[in-house]
Order: sequence, then structure tokens, then C-alpha cells
Amino acid sequence: MHVNHYDVLLLHAVIDLVNEPPTSPTGLNRRWLDAGLPVEDRPDTRDLSAVQEYLQSWSLLIDADTEQARVAQLNMMLARYTTHPIVTGHDGSQWHLHFRPDDASFSGILTAACTAAIARYLTDRGVQRLGRCALPECSNAYLDHSRPGRQRYCCHTCANRDAVRRHRKATAGANRPVVHASQIG
Repeated sequence: MHVNHYDVLLLHAVIDLVNEPPTSPTGLNRRWLDAGLPVEDRPDTRDLSAVQEYLQSWSLLIDADTEQARVAQLNMMLARYTTHPIVTGHDGSQWHLHFRPDDASFSGILTAACTAAIARYLTDRGVQRLGRCALPECSNAYLDHSRPGRQRYCCHTCANRDAVRRHRKATAGANRPVVHASQIG
């Protein structure tokens, strides 16, 4: 299986945006650039609103409770945010596919590229490879990169915190002294 490095950057960037939605066009632009992704035009307030709405679609995708519901949401996102693919080689880059018009806005580029990337990822790796952290006090989304596809936590910190909690709960009962009925008096 070939995983496009650019797709991985897109998916990590959008998961980051889902977990901490942008609050300003400047912040959105900075975070997109910090993720190593190109910016053709700086986002404005319309782009910010469009991306915030798009992130709600992502939440529905992440929180889908069945594979069929996830696929239905993914198909809705593909229909809404992408166009038919075109081959392009803009700015001297290698030939590649775009799923948006050449004159797309910042939000049009983000939504089309991320939707195409998640569609490729989930159809290549399995539609279950998207979820929310199993730690009760954390609701962060994650993209499952694990080999077996059974990731349950957004990061090692949450996995370790939950493991410590389970260990303490399991050993709490074992460390209590046993009191026999004959000792109660």
C-alpha cells in the first residue's frame, strides 16, 4: 500500500483543528503553515467560518457509531467538498490530482484536500481507523496509525494515564487487610 506523505500531513492538520478549532483567520493560517502545508491565499473570515462548519462534518464522521454511518457521512463530505479529480502540475510540481477547482479559496482547498485524504486513508486502511480518545476526561479525536488498527487513545499520555488508573483500581482491593467475621466483635 502506498500512503501519500501529503495526505498524512493533511490528516494530522485537520485532526489538530478538530481537537482545537481555529478562532481567527490568522491562527488558522499559522496552524496550517506550522503543519507544513502550503498556503496559496491567506484565509479570511469567510474561510474561517467555512472551516469551522467543515470541522462539524468531521465530528460527525469521527463519532459515527457504525461503519455504514461513517461511510454515509464520508460520501456526503465527498459530494459537498470535492469536485471531480483533475490532473495538475501547478508551480512546477510533479503531476498530481486535485479534487477542487484551480481557483478555490483557502477553505475550498482545505476542505477538498482533507476530504479526499480521509477518503483514501479510510478506504485503504479501514473505515474504523478514526475515533475519540477512550480516556473519559479526554475527547480528542485521533487517526489510527497502529498496525492492528485497534488504537483507543489519542496519545501515549492518555493511554498511560488510563493504564495507571486501571492498575491502581485493581491493586486497591488487593492491598486491604482481610477482616474475618471472628475479628468483628
